[in-house]
Amino acid sequence: MEWLNKKAIVTGASSGIGAETAVALAKQGVALFLVARRQAKLSVVSERCFQAGAMKVITEIHDLSRPGVGKIIVENCLRELKGLDFLICNAGYGIFGPTSNTSPSKMAQIWQVNFQSAYESIHCALPYFSAKGTGHIVLTSSIVGKKAMPYAAAYTATKFAQVGLGEALWGELREIGVGVTVVCPGFTASEFHATAERVASSPMINRSVSGQSPRIVGKAIVNAIGKNQREIHLTLLGKLLLILDRISPALATRVMSWVGNRELKPENKKTRQEMN
Repeated sequence: MEWLNKKAIVTGASSGIGAETAVALAKQGVALFLVARRQAKLSVVSERCFQAGAMKVITEIHDLSRPGVGKIIVENCLRELKGLDFLICNAGYGIFGPTSNTSPSKMAQIWQVNFQSAYESIHCALPYFSAKGTGHIVLTSSIVGKKAMPYAAAYTATKFAQVGLGEALWGELREIGVGVTVVCPGFTASEFHATAERVASSPMINRSVSGQSPRIVGKAIVNAIGKNQREIHLTLLGKLLLILDRISPALATRVMSWVGNRELKPENKKTRQEMN
């Protein structure tokens, strides 16, 4: 992969996986168009990218819960950077709790942020990528986009949709030189779980082991672009779950049911407090 003079959009770039992907691209000298909702944090990431070697960094504050913003950021990038090579659709958030307590309006909002905004960006970028016969699209999905977890139905649905979109796009675009990568990170130590919305007092996830560093995920994304990988899975537990799912889907479903009920079932919050 020749990185010189390449340009990239990274959404959800103010922290976590998005921020580390931006820095990893900056180390390759890529010009960056970074999108997030939080100006102060995005400014810090922008400075990190300059220090890491980015040719140019443009930041824009956008709320991807608003329909149409996904298209706007691609149009703005093409105008400001005079091109686009890598579209990293990373923005997203979680909703945890019973489906019966997750309203259709909440589902519509998470769908817009996690999936629809990415679709808008991809749809806008495709004519440009197709015309020049190069480009790469990255969708940051999740292990729960491969195997569902109870009490995370809304979030899981958006992640399954990203996997499906990525697979379909790969088949459509592979012969014209446009790459597609779906990333399933697994449990990552970022702000994601702390900032996720919780309905019906769903508890915070309480893992006995710390998550992987988002820096590992960012480096893996850049590596996947360079190698034109269709799908990547990270964390040992995530990989083992997917292997189990191939061997025995029913057993894998039971495992995820146990995990979801243990970690996210609302009444478990009281039980944990009593134990402490």
